[in-house]
Amino acid sequence: MFAFKRSARPKKDRVGNFLFRIFGPATVEGAIQGWSPEAREQYKRMRQNHRRAAEEQSEA
Repeated sequence: MFAFKRSARPKKDRVGNFLFRIFGPATVEGAIQGWSPEAREQYKRMRQNHRRAAEEQSEA
């Protein structure tokens, strides 16, 4: 009988918008980018470790 009418557009978060404009998007200090040589080498080592573990499981 007494239902609240929902607005079609959600209300904008003024505080969040204000903080985003001041501080910008979230970033991570010292992160390794996916296209950097260090990241590629780390990915290759990870893949080798996964393959080695899979071979050990299949042998057991």
